[in-house]
Amino acid sequence: MLRHTILIFLIVCVSITVSNPVRGEVFTGSGLVDMPTGRVLKHGIFEAGTYLGFQQRMMDRSTTSLGDAVAIRLDFGLFDRVEIGLTQLWEAHGSESASNRTASLKLQLLREPEAGVIPSVAIGFEKLSNEIFASDSEAEVGETPSIFLAVSKTFNLPRIHRFSGHIGVGTQRFAFEERPIGVFVGLSKAFQPAFARGDITMQLEFDGTGVNTGMRYITSSGFQVALGAEILNDPDELRYLVSASWTNAQILEQIDETQRLITRATELAVEAKRAVSKKKAVEETTETPSSQ
Repeated sequence: MLRHTILIFLIVCVSITVSNPVRGEVFTGSGLVDMPTGRVLKHGIFEAGTYLGFQQRMMDRSTTSLGDAVAIRLDFGLFDRVEIGLTQLWEAHGSESASNRTASLKLQLLREPEAGVIPSVAIGFEKLSNEIFASDSEAEVGETPSIFLAVSKTFNLPRIHRFSGHIGVGTQRFAFEERPIGVFVGLSKAFQPAFARGDITMQLEFDGTGVNTGMRYITSSGFQVALGAEILNDPDELRYLVSASWTNAQILEQIDETQRLITRATELAVEAKRAVSKKKAVEETTETPSSQ
């Protein structure tokens, strides 16, 4: 079943023609800087926030444009297998500006266990554009969503310890030049330094267009701040990214941990009560013969 699904997906990818590459969402809950992974948000987890992109061309510093792309987005997970994203994007092109509402959909085929060799595998669609939200007259003609298949695996090596590797294939923005399909790869490593009071994740990727890098800081309250740079391999196209968002993942984890502690405390109380009752019964049994 899984092999047939992947085969059909690859055939669909190859059959789609490529237009000009478009950038995707950045720093999503289950993704890296600008590329998706094989993971999805868990059921009931959502992430809401905004991101800002700007660039300065090395050959003409007067063309610096702060906020050439500003977006508000919402991502949420369903049934531990599905992730849906909604985005309102504003882009500036010289003296003109345009807004665009898009949606994305990701379906997880395999989930990586705590221990084992099975990776996380997901397929998805990006840039399901204005055709979803607008009338036929407002929808952009000829815009095709990016389709991808992503695989993620966590490794535990000496000295390096735990890190994650990601690889995938996709169309549109993941494709190379005029080819119908391209490959994207990435690495991510999480740290929990004591001074940070939260998690710091370092990311490095090639998303089909260029090399990107980023750093994400997640506090215990769920607030996230991320900084990144796209297309490091081309200084004239270097683009900077800033993102701020909030997720309920940490709060739900704390609630789950509290429930586990309450459950464990209840079990200990019941065990203690049973032990006292058993001890009392033994004492009563011992006293009965002596009284006779």
